[in-house]
Parts: sequence; structure tokens; C-alpha cells
Amino acid sequence: MKTISIDHLPRVEGNGGVFATIDGHVITEVKLVINEGPRLIERLTVGKTPEEDVSIAPRICAICSVSHKNAALRAMENALGVKVQPKITLLRELAHMGEFIESHSLHVYYLALPDYVGFPNAIAMASKFPFEVKIALEMKQFGNAIMKNLNGRMIHGENMVIGGFGSFPTREDLVWIKNRAIQFMPFVFRTVELFCGLDYPTVPESDTLYACCEPGNGQYGFWGEEIILSTGEKVARDDYKSLTNEFLVSHSYCKRSHYKGNPYSVGALARVNVLGERLQGESAKMYKKYFSPRWKKNPLFHNAAQALEILYCFEKVPELVDEILAIPENPPVVPYTTKTGKGTGLVEAPRGLLIHHYEVKDGLVSDVDIITPTAQNAEDIERYCYLAAQKLLDEGKEDAIRDRMDLVVRAFDPCISCSVHMAEVKRAPSDDWKKKLAELQPAGPAFIGIGKEGRSDDRAGLDLAAGMKEAGMENVYLETEIEEDHSLEGLAGRPLIFLDIVNMGEPAGKIAMLPLQHVFWNAVLSHRLLPAVSNRLTYDQIKNAYILGIQPESIEEGGRLSNSVRAAVEKILEEITN
Repeated sequence: MKTISIDHLPRVEGNGGVFATIDGHVITEVKLVINEGPRLIERLTVGKTPEEDVSIAPRICAICSVSHKNAALRAMENALGVKVQPKITLLRELAHMGEFIESHSLHVYYLALPDYVGFPNAIAMASKFPFEVKIALEMKQFGNAIMKNLNGRMIHGENMVIGGFGSFPTREDLVWIKNRAIQFMPFVFRTVELFCGLDYPTVPESDTLYACCEPGNGQYGFWGEEIILSTGEKVARDDYKSLTNEFLVSHSYCKRSHYKGNPYSVGALARVNVLGERLQGESAKMYKKYFSPRWKKNPLFHNAAQALEILYCFEKVPELVDEILAIPENPPVVPYTTKTGKGTGLVEAPRGLLIHHYEVKDGLVSDVDIITPTAQNAEDIERYCYLAAQKLLDEGKEDAIRDRMDLVVRAFDPCISCSVHMAEVKRAPSDDWKKKLAELQPAGPAFIGIGKEGRSDDRAGLDLAAGMKEAGMENVYLETEIEEDHSLEGLAGRPLIFLDIVNMGEPAGKIAMLPLQHVFWNAVLSHRLLPAVSNRLTYDQIKNAYILGIQPESIEEGGRLSNSVRAAVEKILEEITN
């Protein structure tokens, strides 16, 4: 029986942080750390019946249990060849709307808004904004009421089953849901105007890739049979791994995802950026009123996108109720006889694209793969935190870094605790590069000298590589050697350390060890790396590559190596060759 290892796959919802390290004028390291250990849900469901699986899997998350339930049901019904009646689909969608209303209202008002109005938490905020706190609680309670009515309980409901429903809501219950949604509309408009009208900081801003479900038929929605990207590309349901490409990092239990070597984002902002033009009614009017190009590059607009989706859900609820009431018959649960099959379920959780994949053999679950939104967002969260920290440091606003990283993390609404201070800023000790070099040495790094003869300090990387070769060190190359042969491909699995000058805005001769990916992300840190080399690096190699950089004094044509850079070269050689 084939199984999926989940030793490092957590369902994080409570224990995480962000850590940034400053070395002079450079952010040398930013880590999004998720400490909560593996939940083992995938392993627990192996060997269970399909019915047991769709009961266990939603226990991954108490906030998104309806999303997990719908994803598990869609995956399992695809595996077993079960086709449910339209009324069942509508009822499941209505429950899904309840979860979005509950989760989004909780996040934007209680977790995000205090950051923008100068309060440490929602309780303190209530002294000045009692209406906002009260209406958020009422919207949250309404979302819970929908889930309880449709799924039996507010959390981990069991009413939605493979092939149908256990108990159907009464007409009176559905009419109450419809009327209550309509009553909320004035407050929902106020919510959109508040969060879409906030003055979001411009740091950080950077283009990224967005991904979400393709609802089909030109509709806005929260599930589908394909994934659509902001590039216009589409990924088939069962080909989801070509998007997610999961991998591990040493500093976090949470898996990471990348697409074609780059981070991407999922969530409300992804949905609005990709599908926003499809919105209808009042949601469309608000979208046209507030949407701007900044939404495409600033993660803080996740809050605005969630507010817009609250309006979408409140508009959708009465429509769904009318469609459900138009079908008087309650269809029975669809039976199945299939004992073996594979299936994938795609849904949008409030936090983004959620994927469940199951294989069933001889009537029991044999393989499970569950990919959560936070696992997909983790790389982009870390990247945006780095960009924010470096930009603020460049502007002389070091004191603002902690709060801004808090703001970025909370905007993504990840499944980790949203305490007031999740971020920690550390100042690197003197000669921090020595410590990092020592940490990499056991893995047998390869050193690559970069530079140009005859341009003053630009030859420093070449001199370093030459000195290391003279000392008898192996796995030392010049950039031109790497460019001319295929030795770069043969270095897979080794850490790569590029020896180069880097303009860090520091005094000449300053030495720092910088992750190559951070240098690629940061236009301020000038560097020279031949496209013939950088274009051949795989994503795994980039993640395991560094620049051992020296601040130059000059790169004038015809000049000699400056005394300060020469001293730095000798210092590095002494450290490496001894």
C-alpha cells in the first residue's frame, strides 16, 4: 500500500513567527517559522473507509472545516464516480458561504483592523469603535448559524455526506437565512467602504503570481474543476502538483510551494485579481469603484479583497436560498459500488486554494495528499516580509520593520496565531558571515568566483577563487568555467557560494553572507551574475545558494583592488583555508 509521508506536514493554526536578521544596511535573512508539529491527518485517514475519511479530514482546521469537508467530498466523489443532485450542490455552496462570512468578518475586523486604527487588539479597539466590534460579532454569528443549520454543527459538521445530505434544512430555516442576509446589507456596504478605503502602506509592493479555482462559465466562485493563474494559464484538477511543487525548508514544519521556480499567492486577493471582472451586482460596482493596479502587487490589499468577498457572499446567500426552495424534493443519498479509484477536489477556503486528493483501493483509502493555502502562501509571505524589511531599512526606518512584518503576515490571514507581535528583528553579530560559512561547510559547498579583470574591486571574487585554488581547495570554480561546461549541473545537492562584490551601502570592505534568492528579490543590492549561469540554476539550487559579498570601494575601469577590499579578500581566505 502506497502512503504519503507527512512527517513535516503540519496543519498550523497557532504557533509561528517571523524572524529578520540585519547586518549593517542589509537584511541577510528573513524566515517565516511555523513551529506547530505535524497533525498526522493524512496518515490517520489511510486505511479508513471513504466515509471515515470525510469525517476525519475536516478536523484539520476548526475555522475552515466546511472548506475541508467540501474538498474531501468533491475528491472522494470524483474517486468513486458519484454524481450528486443540483440541490445538494446548492446546499453545500450555501454552507460554504456561511464559512466565508464567519472567517472573513473575524479576520478583517478583529485581527486586521486594530493594526490600522492604533489599537493592540479588538477588545481595546471597542472603546473607540464599538459599532464595528458589535457588527463584526453579529456577522460572525450569522455565518456560524448558516453552517450549523446546513452541516449540523458550527464546527466539524457531519450533515454533508458522500452522495448527499443527512438532514435537510426546513423552509423556515432557509427563509430566515435569506431575510437575515438582506437585513445585513447596509452594514456589509459599510464594511467594504471601510476596508477598501483604508490607506494601505506602499511597502511592500512587488508583482507576484496568483492562483485560484476556475469556477467556469465566466462566474466568480469558490470551487471548480481547474486552477486558473493570473497569467491566464489553467491547470487541470488532477494535475495540481504541476502548480504546487511542494518542498521542505529546515526552519519550518510547514511545506512550501512554488510554480516554475517562483513563489505565488492564493486567497481573497488572488481571487479578486484573477476573477474580479466576473463579479456582478453590488459586488461588481464596489470592485469597479475601489480596484486599482496596487491590488496586484501589495499583499496588504488581502484585507480589502476579503471585505469585497463578504459583500459577494451576502449577495449570493439569498440567490442560493431561492434556487434551493425552487427544488421541493429532497434527493436521497446517491449510493456507490466503486471500490477503487482516484480523485481530486478543488475548493477555495477563505485563505485560498485548498486541494484534497485521495486514492481508494479495495474500499479503503490508500493514498492521501492535502495541500493547504498557508503551505502555498508561505514562500510569498516570507518574500514580502523580506522586501518590506529591506525597503524600510533603506529608508532609515528600522523601528518600523517589526510592525510592518506583522502587518504583512496578518494580511495573508494564515493558519497561525495572530498575536500582536509575531515578528522579531535581530541584529547580526560582528562577522556573522563566519558563522553562516561554518554552518555550510559540512555540506561540502562549491565556491564560484565572479568578477571582471581590470575593473578595480570587481575582480575580488576572481582573486578569492584563485587564492582558494592555490591553497588546494576542491570544488572551486570561476564563473567563466561554469559558463563553458556543464559542471553547474553536476553540483546539484551542494550549497553554492558565489564570491562577488555587492553594493550594500556599507563602508568598503564590509563582508556579508546573503541568500542568493534575497539578492535576486532586491534591486538595491547590485550584483553581477552572468545570465548564462543564473538561468541554469534550478529552484532547489537557488534556495541553497548564497553570495559571500564584499562592499566595493570602486569598480572603475583600469583601477586596482582597493586596500579595504584586499584586506577583506585576505580575511576570507584565512577563514576558509585554515
